[in-house]
Amino acid sequence: MTNENDPVLQDLRVFFNQWHEYSDIYAEYAKKVGISSSTLDVLLVLNEEPTECTQKVLCGETFLPKQTINSIVTSFLHQGLVVLTESQVDRRFKNVRLTEAGKVYASKIVQPILAAEHATMASLPAAKRQKMLTTLTHYLQTFKQNMRQL
Repeated sequence: MTNENDPVLQDLRVFFNQWHEYSDIYAEYAKKVGISSSTLDVLLVLNEEPTECTQKVLCGETFLPKQTINSIVTSFLHQGLVVLTESQVDRRFKNVRLTEAGKVYASKIVQPILAAEHATMASLPAAKRQKMLTTLTHYLQTFKQNMRQL
């Protein structure tokens, strides 16, 4: 059993709360622009115009279930925001690509987020940014190793 006064446990709680708050900021923005947070997640991936972007890739990038991805892609297809093209890697799959209208739509929603993220990161001195990134990288690598041992 973990001791409630354990400083590491307290730090983990702060970390988890901050991570949830970060996610909530995105969810609030999605609601503000009239879309679901799942739709926002898909737009963020599609906006980067990946070479191979099948629905399976979207599931992996967004951690959303296949049904949710399929529903979003189908909706985008009906709105003329995406087209499906044959995958160059595996012809059984279709790539999801933004149309010109889709690029305009995605940009209108995604660019303000990217600008806010950039401004936020730029507000930190370079040394703090590097320390934050180095620390998070170390945390994630160690967590991954610990989880693999389970």
